[in-house]
Amino acid sequence: MRSALILLIMCSCSVPFVEGESTPLSDLIIGEHVFARRELANGLRAVAVQEEGDTTTVFMAVAVGTRNETAETTGLAHLTEHAMFAGTPTTGTDLHEKTIVDWGGESNAFTRDDYTMYYDHHFPPSKLKTVLAMEADRLRNLSLDPAPTLHERHRLELEEKHSYQPSDGREQSLESVIFQHHPYRHGLRDEDGHTSARHLPVSAIRNFYDTYYHPNRVAVVVVGPSDPQSVLNEIEACFASLAPGPEFTIPQEPIPSQPRRTFLTSTLPRDRHVECWLIPEMGHPHRPALEVLATLMGRVELNCGVPMSVGMGGRIDRDWFRIDWSAADSDATDQARDEINTVLNSFREGKARLSDLEEVKELMIRALESKRLSARPYFALAETVAWRESHHLSETLSTYGDDIRAVTALDIQQVAQQWLLSSRSVTVVFAGTGAAVAPLPESPRELRAAAAEASETGDFARAVEAYGMLLERMPDKMNTVIHYAERGKLFMEMKDFDAAIADFEAALVVIDYPAVRDYLEEAHARKARALRGDFQEE
Repeated sequence: MRSALILLIMCSCSVPFVEGESTPLSDLIIGEHVFARRELANGLRAVAVQEEGDTTTVFMAVAVGTRNETAETTGLAHLTEHAMFAGTPTTGTDLHEKTIVDWGGESNAFTRDDYTMYYDHHFPPSKLKTVLAMEADRLRNLSLDPAPTLHERHRLELEEKHSYQPSDGREQSLESVIFQHHPYRHGLRDEDGHTSARHLPVSAIRNFYDTYYHPNRVAVVVVGPSDPQSVLNEIEACFASLAPGPEFTIPQEPIPSQPRRTFLTSTLPRDRHVECWLIPEMGHPHRPALEVLATLMGRVELNCGVPMSVGMGGRIDRDWFRIDWSAADSDATDQARDEINTVLNSFREGKARLSDLEEVKELMIRALESKRLSARPYFALAETVAWRESHHLSETLSTYGDDIRAVTALDIQQVAQQWLLSSRSVTVVFAGTGAAVAPLPESPRELRAAAAEASETGDFARAVEAYGMLLERMPDKMNTVIHYAERGKLFMEMKDFDAAIADFEAALVVIDYPAVRDYLEEAHARKARALRGDFQEE
């Protein structure tokens, strides 16, 4: 039965193309990798990159995610992702995934703010046509029969319940304050971690699918040993007959005209402060300098000893630049706030020490260019290319090295002056309970929550102890890597670079994640700077 179904799907690749011809696109060159590209007449972006080996991986990115939800349909993008495994008239329920697994590979998906990623990982190259045919089939031909679709809805409900942590809720609450117009604000869950998805009918999934799942919102990236031009032909043969769908717009978030300050209740033992600024969308010429600024500021140590973390979001639309910190008492809070303002002013006025500017830029570039092509799908370079390509933003990757190297001290000062104005800041304070810190719990779920809580409030020693207890419980490979990596980052904040390096190396022994290798390289760089005695001080 399965072979007959696969034959039927493969034959469907030979249907006539839609009107028009495909358009060759310039190659993307990222590090040593060359991505061949073309745009089909229906708007789909086809990409192929050659990698030695005896397996092939396909990434299909759909430019739709939680940014396409409303307050009443939270979780619908994720629910639609699950429904994509419920079958088509030619590929029965669960047959897509089972077929890939039978070939020794892996098939799965995940949903983010700006995209949903489907991947078929490490299957035999001889099966590529079949895999592409199955992906094209479910892109527009989902059956959405009630029984298997509602079964997927139940699976999502269980996933939400078991994966949710209180720290997730705090992040979603933060987003709902920062974004007052953009749909990024619609991620709030209930106290049990549920979105609206568990109550949404099949008709809502059908409407979402018919609105957004069209080839002009899709990029397909194939990684494997086959000739890239031949692969592009195969992608075109399977997807070109699909008609493009409607265009849509997302309401953009305006820059605040005055500062805002919001207090939110929390279960944290003490206040946690998050100061945010809205920054331009991905592809804006100021983004590279803002990325360098965030990395440089993240290395600054406050004289008062309060840990300060600095970062940017990775969204495609107007995003945030944020500073997080938590102090033990009101006096320390005031001192930390004053020092942070001094740090900000030093960058705005061009007075910050930038002795490690070139080192930071090279580390940032290496972090991208050293990513493995197909590694674990969540961290693969080809995955990043796929979702950027689905939004027509992949050129930001090919020019990344040049863009970062071109950032000067003056550029950093200018973006700090323009985007990090105190008059445009949005501050969120998660009010602490003031309760005494309880002994660490025993269950892994509660330990993970306690570790996150301790990290957010600067109690790094407690967080380190919690991750140590989690590692003693011999978790699965994925969680082992996560716990080592999180503890390594804490050791790095505590300036115990040898311990950080040991944890990152231990994580890499389990699974070679590019993100962990980036942390390891940063730990070595910070250790070298410490030995030189040239830590930046304000």
